[in-house]
Amino acid sequence: MAAENAPVAILEILEAPHPVLEAKARPVADEEFGPELETKLRSMAETMYAAPGVGLAAPQVGDGRRMLVADLSKDDSAETERNGENLILMVNPEIVEREGRILWEESCLSVPEFSIDVERARRIKVAYRDPMGARLERWFEEFPAVVIQHEMDHLEGVTLLDRASRLKRSRYVKQRRKRSRVSEEEFAV
Repeated sequence: MAAENAPVAILEILEAPHPVLEAKARPVADEEFGPELETKLRSMAETMYAAPGVGLAAPQVGDGRRMLVADLSKDDSAETERNGENLILMVNPEIVEREGRILWEESCLSVPEFSIDVERARRIKVAYRDPMGARLERWFEEFPAVVIQHEMDHLEGVTLLDRASRLKRSRYVKQRRKRSRVSEEEFAV
């Protein structure tokens, strides 16, 4: 069955803190490339769209491999429709060049209801492979560069909470625990 016809599934997005999100992802081995890998990446893309988000790394869905998906046809200020034409499926991505600096307010599907300003490279060149194993290189600038760098953080076991100040991180964790207890109490009736 061709990967484009293979069924895709909406996957569960893990939330920080979770051990998979804290671990460094392993490279995809040569024998793993092919239609099954493409199907996994397309399921990740459908999950990203359903969330909704603009990028998703494999660890966020419990897969400890160095893979990410991003749809850069929509930036965070435009309300344009994402149509999949700018969907990127990256396997074993590596930033090979960086230029300039940019400060961007970021949020994350694995850290709901949280955002912080993060300083990133303004322009990056990424070497990666597609799901079938072809080697590619591409430049990304500003918002697309921020998205790719954010997702690559996940491959290193880094979430936005790791980039936040101790105070912001502590407040966020307390709020999430409090909401979790309230939800548990509501269902205990």
